[in-house]
Amino acid sequence: MTTAAYEAGLAEFSRSFNEALAAKPDANWRAGGRKTKALPNGEDANWWLANGPGMVTAYYRWRSLNPNIGIWYTPNGTPAIELEVNMRLEDDTMVKGYIDRVFQDFDSGELLIVDLKTGKNTPGPIQLAVYNLALQHTFGLTAKFGAYWMAREGTLDTIHDLTRLPPNMVSRWFRDVNKSLNAEIFVPHVGMMSCGWCGMKDHCYVHADGTYQPDFDSDINIAGGSDNGIGSEDPDPLGAEPPHPAGERVRELT
Repeated sequence: MTTAAYEAGLAEFSRSFNEALAAKPDANWRAGGRKTKALPNGEDANWWLANGPGMVTAYYRWRSLNPNIGIWYTPNGTPAIELEVNMRLEDDTMVKGYIDRVFQDFDSGELLIVDLKTGKNTPGPIQLAVYNLALQHTFGLTAKFGAYWMAREGTLDTIHDLTRLPPNMVSRWFRDVNKSLNAEIFVPHVGMMSCGWCGMKDHCYVHADGTYQPDFDSDINIAGGSDNGIGSEDPDPLGAEPPHPAGERVRELT
């Protein structure tokens, strides 16, 4: 990546962040992280404006230190950045998702699905497996590997072998979820990660009296320094996440 692209990425982070805040000034923005003496407001907007650029720097450094992989291009020439994928399951459920990045190893030709995470906790491989199945439905090919890029560490977490999660298993997960939705069976999955950002929390009986609060750890470890190793061309700009259009029986992946 060029130095100009890196500087543009930093500027875009601040611009898009402030634009989102200005667009909804009265919104009830939720702060992440645990409120402590050092962070009485948790990881609020000011925290992200201060620490977000460090995560951007870490991403650019990581990309520059791994020249053996690059953004994969779809058959129609689209770079696989926030790549939209769609699939229709056997029960006619439509699944739509946006894959943060699909990389290709220049030596082996293998594809690597990467989801960018800014939190501390690393999810399991299910999300990556779902993306892989959707990639197959949309483009007729699959990625052998998948991983989460952890912004606070500035590197990939465990690289998962996605061939160990066959398509029929992933399809069955969705069928089972859809059966529960149709039967109006909603079993709370109580936990720090599950409850912290759940869009249905206000309607969940676990949180009905307001006494339950998930426990977050707001420690941060961001790779910093001026040696960012930026230098090569790459079509991987930082941009706003595309809108997720609504559709009939669509399950959004985030």
